[in-house]
Amino acid sequence: ADATSSPQAATNISVFSALQLPAPSILLRNMNAEKSMAGVVSAGGIQSPFFILSVASYSDTFAGMLQWEPRMPHDLAKLFPAYGESPGGQITSIVATTTATTTPKSATKIATTTLPIPAPILGFIDAAIATHDIRAYRDAAGRDILVYGYWNQTTLIIARDTAAFTEILGRLATSRAQ
Repeated sequence: ADATSSPQAATNISVFSALQLPAPSILLRNMNAEKSMAGVVSAGGIQSPFFILSVASYSDTFAGMLQWEPRMPHDLAKLFPAYGESPGGQITSIVATTTATTTPKSATKIATTTLPIPAPILGFIDAAIATHDIRAYRDAAGRDILVYGYWNQTTLIIARDTAAFTEILGRLATSRAQ
């Protein structure tokens, strides 16, 4: 068997590496792959993906997350798409109609063009969930597209929205108490 199929080698691969997500190297270097996980959580009747990442350095990984913010929504768009996004990647479309008459006796011609409308994005903002500071990427309607924050100095959470983040916080607190 080759090294990539052995259980030992598999535990050394981070969640992001396995999913081929282009996270900054400072984040990847500080991740403890054996204690990190990805999954799907149900919150508010909606299932969404999440990451719980064990990290060696809060300050280094937070710096890496801030560095990644300009590309993160694009890099994670398959997992955390903008609301209303179609499989083709366009949010919605409008139909533009133009009417033109060339001479009084000629027929009126109508041309119709469908134009994509990009997602209205507000961007990353600072927020708090249950006394935990987070960064939330929100659209213009104020809906979370993705949020990230720390449960503690060594546990980074990336989730779809505040409901999913809150659910994960509750589960982490419950597992810690047991």
